[in-house]
Amino acid sequence: MGLFGNSDDMKKVGEDMQKLSEQIADLQQKLAAKTTEADGLRTQAAQGAASSVALEDAQAEIGVLRQQLADMKAATEAASASVLGSISKASAEAPAAPAEEAKAAAPAAAAGGLTAGASAWVTRAGGLPLRLRSAPSLSGEILDRLAPGTEVTLLDGPQPADGHSWWHVRSAGGEGWVAGEDLRTQPD
Repeated sequence: MGLFGNSDDMKKVGEDMQKLSEQIADLQQKLAAKTTEADGLRTQAAQGAASSVALEDAQAEIGVLRQQLADMKAATEAASASVLGSISKASAEAPAAPAEEAKAAAPAAAAGGLTAGASAWVTRAGGLPLRLRSAPSLSGEILDRLAPGTEVTLLDGPQPADGHSWWHVRSAGGEGWVAGEDLRTQPD
């Protein structure tokens, strides 16, 4: 066994990483297509309310694709870490640097810079209100619709469900859960 471990194991890891890379590229293409579709539906929504249901479906699919992409990227990073761990174990001369160990132990940063206890704003990008729900789920009862530009306080989150990263928020109208993809750290 050489410095980098069993060559068959390394070949398998390489093949797995290639498959993950291909899946990430496929998801990125799907995300781009759905984003284009959503943009077209937003234009139609401005012209008539009939397309708002299709827009909501497209936005939900975008959320699912974004979550799948994030999961795939995390799997790729985990595979890379595994390979690096194998190399580190095989080489007694190159122990892991303390900075690398600290980085691996650090929790992942919240998506989009959002953190519990901070303020956030409903994005104006889509021009549609954000649904405030009773639970972190697309099936949660709609309690209110937050207009673009509305400021909220982030109480807890993110909590992944139904392809979204849900945040428990407080607004002038009350408390509930919203999909974090439509929140920004500053008003836009």
